[in-house]
Amino acid sequence: MDRLPDIVLWERMRVQDDKAAFDELYHRYWEQLYIAAYARLHQDADAKDCVQDVFIALWQKRKDLVIREQFAAYLHVALKNRVFNHFRHSTTYQQRLDIFADIVVSPLFKADGPLLLNEMQRIIAATVAAMPQRMQDIYLLNRRDFLSIDDIATRLGISRQTVKNQLTLALGRIREQLLSCK
Repeated sequence: MDRLPDIVLWERMRVQDDKAAFDELYHRYWEQLYIAAYARLHQDADAKDCVQDVFIALWQKRKDLVIREQFAAYLHVALKNRVFNHFRHSTTYQQRLDIFADIVVSPLFKADGPLLLNEMQRIIAATVAAMPQRMQDIYLLNRRDFLSIDDIATRLGISRQTVKNQLTLALGRIREQLLSCK
């Protein structure tokens, strides 16, 4: 039997609730999604959980999802979002917030938890937007895309020390802006 295109399997799964079509897509993409998840998470169980969550959501939302782009691209974007959510809800995310541990929160912010988070996010976004382009790129590759210092240095063709210096300066600017709000 010929290998059916992803879009045909997707339509069978979506319209006809075809479990065999879902299984075929799962087997086609599980390994490459796992590799992508593991590259960011560095934890076998967490990577498997994220991939599993993507496929569970795919099955559960199949009637409502409209995939206009390539199926593989959709899966990779869904995985990226799931990994981001994993970081947000994990202790790793809390560790990434350690930079803010010594910040005194103004009484204005103490009234409402979501207000504090939204205000901090607004301040951070404005500070990042005002950074020189190279510093901004390095900061976002590290904090948004979760790339290591070595990976950033390789990708941008610069030294590890330059990446470290730029990250230190970027974090210092963010800390300074957040502290000025107290």
